[in-house]
Amino acid sequence: MLLGYVAFAFAFVKEENAKRVCRGIDLRIVGNTLPDSVLRQGVNSQLAKYGKKLKGEAIGKIDLKNLEDYLSTFSNFESVECSFNPDSRLRITIAPIKAEVRVFTDKGPSFYINRFGKRIQADAEFYIDVPVLIAPGKYDDCISSALSVIRYTASDPELGPLIAAYKIDGPNDLIIIPKLQGHVINFGDSTRLDEKRAAIMAAYRNVLPAKGWNIYDTISVKFKNQIVASRKNKAISTHGALEDDGIDLEEATLPEVANINTQNSAGDNG
Repeated sequence: MLLGYVAFAFAFVKEENAKRVCRGIDLRIVGNTLPDSVLRQGVNSQLAKYGKKLKGEAIGKIDLKNLEDYLSTFSNFESVECSFNPDSRLRITIAPIKAEVRVFTDKGPSFYINRFGKRIQADAEFYIDVPVLIAPGKYDDCISSALSVIRYTASDPELGPLIAAYKIDGPNDLIIIPKLQGHVINFGDSTRLDEKRAAIMAAYRNVLPAKGWNIYDTISVKFKNQIVASRKNKAISTHGALEDDGIDLEEATLPEVANINTQNSAGDNG
């Protein structure tokens, strides 16, 4: 009797579904950090290209698995689930991938990267406001290392707002491009993050105000316990020329980070 009831109920539901039609789409976005209207517009644009009728179509003729597979092909979505509400509307639940960086390269179109390093197509319909990284194709294998630095600096409430973009100039040369034009910061590799962050802030608080904001073209914090800078005008030097790939490094005139920290502490104490 139980098997007969289940068979009857299944047949009844199937028959009822055949009579019901899709009354519309109930789009639900979960875990979203973007403006909801932006993502909805992008999803609706992709649904318009689906090629199969949804609204007004008999529920029994809509292949939910096929629709899920179609939407899942877009790298912007972490997960997609499709079902029907009791009111006969098609419910589409989408969890978007959370991008952390947008990468511009000379190998092709730009793309986003999420926290796991997964690349996401940079579609104009899914614009995301995240830090920008310029990465020439020959340094493609350095992107994952740069991501950890970008995550660290961009999330810093004091340092993050000062940064306009990032650029990879070599395996151990991640360049920070500040919003303050006229110089760049060579952050080096992804090691000693706290120390390098302190060096940058020391340069901004103690060195540049004293030396002049327009005197240097590059400030490097890649070397341990030192801030090294190169002058824009290489003909001007306050010490003997240092040979380093033809760049006059203004190292002798810049205080070490350790000394700066000591001076700051002394000032704070009295």
